[in-house]
Amino acid sequence: MMFFRRHVQKTIPINNSTLSSSIPLSLDTSNIAEDERESAAENELSTTPTALSPIEKTTVFSNDIDSQTTTTSTIEHLAVKHPGLLRLFDSTVCTVSIIISYLFSSKEPIVQQFLGRKLFDYPQEELDFYLPQLINMYIHIQSISTVIHEYITTRCSQSVEFSLQCAWLLDAYIADQMKVAKPNAAVRLLFDILYEKYKPKITYNPTTINNSSNNHHRLDEEENENVNSQEDEMKAERALSQDNLMLQISRKKGHQKSRSDVSGLMLPRNKRSLPIMNGEASKQHRRQPRLCLGDLNSGRAFDNNCMCFENVNGFRRRECTCNAPKLAPVREFMTALINIGKKLPHVPTKEKKTQNLIGEMKRMNMNLPARVWIPFYKFPHHVVRIAYTESTVLNSRDRAPYIVYIEIVLCDNIFASPLPMKQNDSKLRSTRSEENLTHHINNHQIPSTSGLIGSYLNCETQSLDSELIDSYRSFVNSEDADIWSTSDDVTGDDAQLSHQSVPRRNGLIGYRSNHAMNINPETQSIRSTESHLSQQEIMPSDIRKRLTEVKTTGPILFERDPDDPSAAALKEPWDKKEQRIRLASPYGHLRNWRLVAAIVKCGDDLRHELLAYQFMVRLKEIWLCEHVPVFVRPINILVLSNNSGLIEPILNAVSLHQIKKNSKLSLRNYFLREFGTERSEQFLTSVRNFVQSCAAYSIICYLLQVKDRHNGNILLDDEGHVIHIDFGYMLSATPKNLGFESSPFKITQEFVDIMGGLQSDMYGYYKILILQGLLAARKHMDKLMPIVEIMQHGSQLNCFSKGNVTLGLRERFHLNMTDEQLEFNVEKMVESSLNSLTTRVYDTFQYYTNGISK
Repeated sequence: MMFFRRHVQKTIPINNSTLSSSIPLSLDTSNIAEDERESAAENELSTTPTALSPIEKTTVFSNDIDSQTTTTSTIEHLAVKHPGLLRLFDSTVCTVSIIISYLFSSKEPIVQQFLGRKLFDYPQEELDFYLPQLINMYIHIQSISTVIHEYITTRCSQSVEFSLQCAWLLDAYIADQMKVAKPNAAVRLLFDILYEKYKPKITYNPTTINNSSNNHHRLDEEENENVNSQEDEMKAERALSQDNLMLQISRKKGHQKSRSDVSGLMLPRNKRSLPIMNGEASKQHRRQPRLCLGDLNSGRAFDNNCMCFENVNGFRRRECTCNAPKLAPVREFMTALINIGKKLPHVPTKEKKTQNLIGEMKRMNMNLPARVWIPFYKFPHHVVRIAYTESTVLNSRDRAPYIVYIEIVLCDNIFASPLPMKQNDSKLRSTRSEENLTHHINNHQIPSTSGLIGSYLNCETQSLDSELIDSYRSFVNSEDADIWSTSDDVTGDDAQLSHQSVPRRNGLIGYRSNHAMNINPETQSIRSTESHLSQQEIMPSDIRKRLTEVKTTGPILFERDPDDPSAAALKEPWDKKEQRIRLASPYGHLRNWRLVAAIVKCGDDLRHELLAYQFMVRLKEIWLCEHVPVFVRPINILVLSNNSGLIEPILNAVSLHQIKKNSKLSLRNYFLREFGTERSEQFLTSVRNFVQSCAAYSIICYLLQVKDRHNGNILLDDEGHVIHIDFGYMLSATPKNLGFESSPFKITQEFVDIMGGLQSDMYGYYKILILQGLLAARKHMDKLMPIVEIMQHGSQLNCFSKGNVTLGLRERFHLNMTDEQLEFNVEKMVESSLNSLTTRVYDTFQYYTNGISK
């Protein structure tokens, strides 16, 4: 009787929407019987607290019938009262944007209820884009929070990533409301997600069972001999340390302990939970290690102690059944990054800040590898190491944002794929001696590390867990024992040995590629022989001439500046940086190794950046659909709270301020130095890229009224594209409310000089692109307006502080103008922006206050 009463009490307060998250759409008696048997077994073994009793399952089924009845009545009501809307919602032209817009604008509960259920019909990726809008409506509109609660909780029970995004956004947007209102349903939802009431279900479906290729610790057959010898040495050292540990314990305790009593302390992690003893000792060995989440000194700060998918005797579970917190590891990883950013502003100089940052990152490496990831990189991966020596504090006056380079390994399943074995940075790395490098370079091919996302899409992901040995690793291995040397670290000069010719030694004059070395002497002409001999006769004057040409042409490498250490780090080409870090990394031999970067910001509200990102993504899609050849690069934003978050850095790009400060050149001369002469193809291509990107960001800055456009917030990449960053001041917000920048957008005489002058074709092309981009944006205005309108409702963001800003945004689309009138208006805006006095005043103000180049 008590059992029945306890289950009834548990069932009554459960919300119908919560229960319906796990409701099957159709009744299957065989499945119900099987579920009852599984539930009974799980309750008996106490492996999961979420098992439903038969009475609860009956309640769920009855709720399913009620929900289906409610849906039918809703459709009938819409068919009678709003037949046009019903046809629109059921048509193929009804997009997620239309659903979100009608959900916000409709005041009828029956329509909102229908649209809340309609969300389940669309791809999750499309709805994830509008997650900030859904969260904002959930917080501020009670009628909508009721109808979308079921969708949010269902998604939270299906995905850890979605739960994390919801928790971070709720925390960020609730913070403003808590100042003026009492906690509401949104606060309860936040705590339910954080305490994992909607615990995500984690499953793993391996392609093959007991397959050695699915083990991260399996290495290539060519390395078996070397690895076996290294493993033997490690086992010997481990055995010696175990003996020392037992001796110390016996001395402290005052009595002898058998080896079996403490051997469990040294077992690998995947063996600790195995019952290798009987009685009390067996219980002790089955006990999991102490949970140390958040403790960076423990070495397991990002480990939730889940061992459900550990490989035990060749078998692995298909589903996680433990109660380990699933959200905590990533949350603690992000918290650690943010806490470092909060400490740095109190350090006096940038050089000391960088040193402090390196020390903190090295401390974080003690807790890696771990099952944590960078959320705005959508491919599954594990963080294995932070390249702490590359971490740099960015140029900022009041705060200390920093960029961190993170080593990851791609995987099939974040929670089930095994982690690589932990490697210490102090471990000696094997490198080749120069004498034997030539032979192996000629007989092996070193792969080039391509772009991050492209390389991931191009690689075979059927079994990423087995692709752990890079072909570079096979290159540096050899059967001969006399070609190896050891070094404590691999420097940049050592990294270049694989790409540069080796100096003359033992009769070798260097190496060439295979096709150059295998020249048939019978087919080699006399002329080529003479030219080959003439190449050896190089006069000193020729050498000086060539050195002078190298200094005056080609890309400029910035020297390290203590006042701005990030300039040299950002100017280094990404492929070279990735290759250099890979050579020095203890995990660089893994085939699925990749390098990613993230900017950590504290003290700034990144919700403005997130809004601008959404707007630019939609504009980019519109321009692509309308075939407008402009360039825009939306920057991924991860909002962690109302004053912290992560930003995706732009690779191979530096600010205009850094270019002017380090090169001492004008922008046009910098283009000539970087991309060649005026008539070269590379220079012309870079100018076209410059014009297309200038046009795109001119439209964005005009529509969103983006301010604070000094040269520190405008980047130039290695292809000539202009990329704007830092959208903290837009719509109605201006720096310090001074209102310096009154021009529609920023276009200076230096920009026009790169285009070729006021009478050039490229300058005319720039104005044509602005007109085409505005016409396309005006045509699809209904896709852009809901993004801003929904976020303004109930928001306390600075960009919405001055009246109805969406009304001004709608007016800037100029719906009342003809195409000819809009063309005249574009000419007027470009001319006023070019001759704007306020732009020059603001650049001068930034120069004297913050030292930013004009």
